[in-house]
Amino acid sequence: MFQTMLNRAFMTAILMVTASTLGMTQEDIFRNGTEFGIGARAIGLGGAYVAVGDDYSASYWNPAALALIRRFEVSGGMTHLIRENGASFGGQVTNDQFSITRLKALGFAYPVPTYRGSLVFSFGYNRIKEYDANFAFNTFNPLPEDSVQQGWREREEGSLNNWTIAGAVDLSPRLSAGVGLNIWTGRDTYQFTEKEVDNLDIYTFDRYRRDNLVESDVNGVNFTFGALYRVNSFIRLAATMSTPVTLTVNENWSTAEETTFDDFSVDRAEDSGVFEYKIRSPFKFVVGGSMNLMGLLLSGQFEFVDWTQIRYESEPPIEGLTRAEANDNIVERYRLVRRTRLGAELTLPGSATQIRAGYFRDPLPYKWATDRDDRIYYSLGIGLLLDKQVKLDVAYVLGKWEEINSGLNNYVTRVSENITQSKVFATLSFRL
Repeated sequence: MFQTMLNRAFMTAILMVTASTLGMTQEDIFRNGTEFGIGARAIGLGGAYVAVGDDYSASYWNPAALALIRRFEVSGGMTHLIRENGASFGGQVTNDQFSITRLKALGFAYPVPTYRGSLVFSFGYNRIKEYDANFAFNTFNPLPEDSVQQGWREREEGSLNNWTIAGAVDLSPRLSAGVGLNIWTGRDTYQFTEKEVDNLDIYTFDRYRRDNLVESDVNGVNFTFGALYRVNSFIRLAATMSTPVTLTVNENWSTAEETTFDDFSVDRAEDSGVFEYKIRSPFKFVVGGSMNLMGLLLSGQFEFVDWTQIRYESEPPIEGLTRAEANDNIVERYRLVRRTRLGAELTLPGSATQIRAGYFRDPLPYKWATDRDDRIYYSLGIGLLLDKQVKLDVAYVLGKWEEINSGLNNYVTRVSENITQSKVFATLSFRL
């Protein structure tokens, strides 16, 4: 028990200096969570939308596809997440569930009247990526220096968002080009709680609790350039490039400890601090195509991101690590990945109803990862034309994967997490 108390004191000291590392590795702010994108139609197609987008969501997927819009459009979307985590160690399993509802996107697209060709502008707010996560595990620690009931709980809520101003123009009857200015904002709140209970009444303390909180606010700017080529009336090819974004990250951290003793006395300790640093994302390249024949739409795309190109633009908030050392660690730890998105949509004969299915494969960016570590998502969707001006699109996404936690203490050394993530997306569009 004395050694446990020393460990607590040491961990508290580390937290005071490098509290932000308790949440996520700083560079993981770019790849934590899942980038589903926006628009329930697009998500129902697995996000294979770079060569499809003919609605407001094209401002995210491919601004050049905005040129396909012929009527003024106002669009808004919501999403609901249910995330289940089954953490196991030594045959013991702790199940935890987390759910949240969020605004996904809100914006409009305006086609400027032209004599020939197309000129379209859009503006809106998009929640690109959610960091929402959960974890819980409870066990009895039988080691002689412990022999206490221990529990851990993790909660993370937040998102990476942007305000996008985009425009597209027809350069020729078959070729469209577009550009989007993305103003990034975001907030991530991470809380980790550790508890101990002396249920065998071995020690002079009755219970102990430590709460660690890290709140991160981010902002930055980048551009997305896109092109869309219509081979014929059935086939389209597309490509986009997103420039790096340098995020300015402001982190506020705090820690609070409370020990309740057998005589009902209480010992408390608190500390807090603030960090600020800058970190730059890699380029992102996307290529894809679509084919629409007799009411059947097939689409696919590949996204390429070289995560080794992440760079700290300031000294990192990691004690004892210089900027050069942190950037070298990124090169050694990360790799280039290719995301794959596939989708199909069938317009039912004699109606305006569409049914969809999609596939999204999201590899981990770490060099140690294999194909078995890829996160795979399957989607289903439906599109309903409620009247001549209003359309409702709904999509459901299911993903399952396993994560291995390196350990929580000297007893719980390897925790396996089986995660199931279910999300519902709904988009309502109004066109004049």
